[in-house]
Amino acid sequence: MIETLQVKGARVKGAVDRNGTRCALVEVDTEAYGTGGLLAYFGPSADDEYDLSAIVHNDASRDIDWFDNSSHLAYEDVSIGLFETASMKTDWGQREAFKEQVLACAGVREEMAGLRLN
Repeated sequence: MIETLQVKGARVKGAVDRNGTRCALVEVDTEAYGTGGLLAYFGPSADDEYDLSAIVHNDASRDIDWFDNSSHLAYEDVSIGLFETASMKTDWGQREAFKEQVLACAGVREEMAGLRLN
């Protein structure tokens, strides 16, 4: 777990199908994971907001992996471990803070609204 995961920037990459749900795929820049080091999946929620459904660590190298291949082994799901406490429970406050930081980045909410996830 990273004590404080500060979002430096985020870009909506488009809409994808994740486990039968249409989600927005957002590339996230952080100091800990670098530029585009995390991919966040946002799905629709009942309150007209967005649910953070998964976070994937993008460890692919553009020098080696010159094409965008999200099924590549370099993509590791870190959704649980990223916000896990010492007692192995999810710190929902930190997870929610991360979500809000991503959604607060310039243009992210607007682009996600244009994807019509609902």
